[in-house]
Amino acid sequence: MLNKNIHTGAYYYFSMCIAFCLPFGRLTPVFIGLLVLNWLLEGDLKNKFRLILRNKWCWLFTSLYFIHIAGMAFTHYIDLGLFDLEVKLSILVFPWIFATRPLATEQINKVFNAFVAGGVVSSLFLLGRAAYFFFSAGENRFFYEAFSVLAHTSYISMYFNFLMAWIILGLLKKGTLRASYSVALSWGLLVFFSIIIILLSSKMGMILMVLMFLCFGSYYVLRSGRYIAGAVAVICLAGGLFFVAKNVPVIHSRVQYAIAAFTKPKIDITSNESSEVRMLVWGVANQLIKENFFTGVGTGDAKPMLLRAYASKGMKGAFEHRLNAHNEFYQVFVAVGLFGFLILLGCLIFPLILAFRGSCIMYLVFLLLVILNFIPESMLETQAGVMFYAFINAMLFFSIVRKEDPAIITV
Repeated sequence: MLNKNIHTGAYYYFSMCIAFCLPFGRLTPVFIGLLVLNWLLEGDLKNKFRLILRNKWCWLFTSLYFIHIAGMAFTHYIDLGLFDLEVKLSILVFPWIFATRPLATEQINKVFNAFVAGGVVSSLFLLGRAAYFFFSAGENRFFYEAFSVLAHTSYISMYFNFLMAWIILGLLKKGTLRASYSVALSWGLLVFFSIIIILLSSKMGMILMVLMFLCFGSYYVLRSGRYIAGAVAVICLAGGLFFVAKNVPVIHSRVQYAIAAFTKPKIDITSNESSEVRMLVWGVANQLIKENFFTGVGTGDAKPMLLRAYASKGMKGAFEHRLNAHNEFYQVFVAVGLFGFLILLGCLIFPLILAFRGSCIMYLVFLLLVILNFIPESMLETQAGVMFYAFINAMLFFSIVRKEDPAIITV
C-alpha cells in the first residue's frame, strides 16, 4: 500500500513540476521523463495497456503521433523526421499516463497553482533581466523578442491567457476547476499577467486577452445586472488599449504592420514583416497541399519543401528565417496529408463538443485558445507548444470524462 501511495503521489508532484517549468522552457522534459518512469515502475502494465487499447479517446489523441510515424515511410529527410517525432513524443506519452492514472479535480487546481507560480517567477526573471540591461547599458529590452528570452512570445502569451481564464473563473466562482485565491490576489495576478502579455507584444496573445476580458466581463454584467459598471469597464478597456497602441512604439508598429498586411493590394514577396510573411507562407502551403493532398510530403519533408518553394519564389524573408507553415493546420496537412489533417481536427472538435455539452468551461477555454493559436503558429512543431497542449489536454480530458461513459462530463 505504501508503494502504491508513493507512486500516486509522484504523479501529482511531477505534474506540478511540469506545470511550474513550462514558462521557463527548461527542465520540463526532465520531469516528463520522471513521470513516465514512475508510470513504468508502478507496474500493472498489462492492465494499463488494456485500458489504453479499450479507450477510444486515447486512440484519437495518440493517432496524431502514429500518423506522423506512418509519414516516415515516404520521407526523404529521415533525420528531420526522427527529430519531429522526438518533439511530438508528448502527444503519445500524456494520453497513456492520464488515461490510466487521471488526477482528481482538486489536484488539477493545485497543478495550476504551480503553473501560476512558474508564470510569476519566470516573469519576474524577465523583468529583472530587462531592468538590468536598461540601467546598466541603456538598452530597452522590455518588449517582444528582446524581452521573451525563455520561450517565443506567442507561447508564453498563450500560457498566461490560459492562467488568467482560470483565475477569472475563480472570481466568478464558476465550476470546480477554478482558482481559489482572494479577490485582491486574483486581481493582482490578472493585472500582472496582462502587463506581461503587453510586454510580450504577441498580436494573437493581446487579441485573445482582450476577447477573454470582453467575454467573461459580458457574462458577469449580464448575470449581475451591473450594466453601467460594465459600460464603464468597456470604455476603460478600450481607452487603455488605444493608449498602449498609440504610445508604445513596439506595439504601435506591430499593429500598423498588421493592418497594412491585410489592406495592401499586393504584398512584397521579399517582406520580413510577420503578418505579411504569414500570408505568403500560407499561399505556398496551399500549393504543396494541392500537390500532395492525400499523403502529404512526409513527416520530415515539410520544412525542406517549404524552404525550397520560398527560394524558388524569391520569398527572401521567409527563406532567411527558415519559417515553417506558421499555421498548425497547414503544417500537418503539408506533412501527413488529408488524414493527418482530419485527425488533428478530430482531436480538437470532438473534445470541444463534449466540453460544451458538459459545461466544462476551463477545458472549453483551453481548446478555444489552442485552436486560435494554431491559426498563426505551428504550435506543435516546438516542445513549448507540444508539451503545453499534450499535458493540459490529456490531464483535463481524462480527469473530467467518466471512463464508463466518455460522453458525460463530470466536472
